[in-house]
This record gives sequence, C-alpha cells and structure tokens, in this order.
Amino acid sequence: MTLRRVPLTLARFDKEDSRKVLIIDGYNMIHRCRFQWGGGSADGEYQIIYNFFRTLRSTIEEFSPDLVYFPLDGRPTKRLDMFEDYKGNRRVETDDPDEIAYWESFRRQKRIIIESLKDHHPLTTVYHPDHECDDLVLFLIEEYHHDDEVVIISSDTDFIQILNGYPDNVKLYNPVSKVYRENTDYDYVAWKAMVGDKSDNIPGVYGIGKKTATKILTTDGELSKRLEDPIFKRAFDKSYELIKLMNLEEDEEQIEFTKARLNCDAIKNLFFDMEFNSMLEEKYLERYFNTFENIS
Repeated sequence: MTLRRVPLTLARFDKEDSRKVLIIDGYNMIHRCRFQWGGGSADGEYQIIYNFFRTLRSTIEEFSPDLVYFPLDGRPTKRLDMFEDYKGNRRVETDDPDEIAYWESFRRQKRIIIESLKDHHPLTTVYHPDHECDDLVLFLIEEYHHDDEVVIISSDTDFIQILNGYPDNVKLYNPVSKVYRENTDYDYVAWKAMVGDKSDNIPGVYGIGKKTATKILTTDGELSKRLEDPIFKRAFDKSYELIKLMNLEEDEEQIEFTKARLNCDAIKNLFFDMEFNSMLEEKYLERYFNTFENIS
C-alpha cells in the first residue's frame, strides 16, 4: 500500500516520549552489498539480494530502533539544472557484454529489494521523483524527528552537515568503518565546497586542499576575505549550492511514503525461490522476523 505522509502521527513528541529513529541511506546500502556485505561475494544471480537482507536484519538488530526509514533517490533535477555534469562520472558507458550483464543484474536485484521492502517489510520507504535521498533525510529530521534520537546509516560524508545542525540528537554511523563520524567545528558544506566532491563530480576551488580549507574556516575572517576574490567566490558559491541539502517545503506534497505490514510468508517464499538456504533455517527465520516485529 502507498500512503502519503504516513509518519504524521509521529511528528511531535514530548521529550520524554521521544523515539529512537534509524534512517538508512537506501541506495548506499544496496550498492555496498555489491562488495560482500552480508557475508558473500556479489557475483551470483541473487547474491546482492542475499547480502542486503542479511545486512538489513543485522543493522536493525544492532540499533534496536522504534522506527526505520529507507529513503530512496529520485532524479536530482535542481542540481542538474545548476550543473549538467553533476554525478556525470557515475554514468556507466561500456560495450563490454560482461559489464552490461552485471549492471542489468544489479538493477534487477535492486528492484526486487525495493519491491520487497515496500510490500512485505514494516519499514517506511520515502521517495520524491525530483530529489535525492540526502534531501529526504534532512526533511524527515526537520519535519518529524528534530527532537528524537536519530541515527543515519551511510558511508556518505554529506550527512555531516546534518550533524552541524543537530549536534545533540543526530548521529552518523559509517557501516564500512563501523564507527560514528565526528561532527565538525566549522561549516562542513563550506569546507567541502572548497575541496570539491569527486564522488559527485563537483569541482572545488582551484588550489584549495583539505588542510587549507580547514585553516580558512578556523581562522576568523579568512573566508570572508577569500570571498572578496571573484574567481574564488564564483567557484565556491557554485559548489556550495550543489552540496548543501535542499529544503523540500515547497515540494513536500510530492513525497511518497510507503509502509507495509510484516508479511512473513511472502519473505520466506522470496528466500525459498532464491535458494537462500542458510536464511531458511528455522532459527534464522525466527530471528529475522523477531527483528522486524519490534519496529513500530
């Protein structure tokens, strides 16, 4: 079932009634499951799916949240309008039949994962056709959970800017290094605007590295002085707008929330069809379903 604004009833809590909220960077987790997350190589027909559901269960069990969100990426329309090469380095262009087959398999497995989450798992998936997951995460915190205990699961450092705004109740957990990321004493967006972001194909300011950017932001008046240079300012402003998370207030009516009831039979059938034999063992299934039964 698809509902709009499902979490409205969770939007306001007294401090003593605050909940523990887990926000999983959806595509980040799926992509990471290409690289043996969950315990297996991602070369098989359904191996990414296998890795994903094992990882999802263990993650939820580890953090024991009251509520779990799984935001998904839409097309970054506004950022592409600002910079047509935004994330242009991620386009897969190849004539290699093995590479083509691999990415077709990945897209198929991703689709199966998302369909199972939407139809059979009690997670709240969140989607906007014209905004990325990162923007949705900020929206969820600002709109519903600014007073709750929130943990974001992602290896993406862009979320550090949310720590800047919510240092007391939001944490960012890097599932690759298995540690919480540190907040910064300076504006992280400004820092990244100067050094750039290769993963998103965002250029920085020419000649500014990480150490210099940190020194600029930790020296009183230095950034303002640098911004007097029109070349510096033009490069800085462009990157800053691309990196900064967007306010979705004007677009929130298009945000889609989907949440299903836990369907144990459907999940078991999926595992059976894909021959996930280790996940079909009685003790594992019991543990799997118990993990999700505790989510509100």
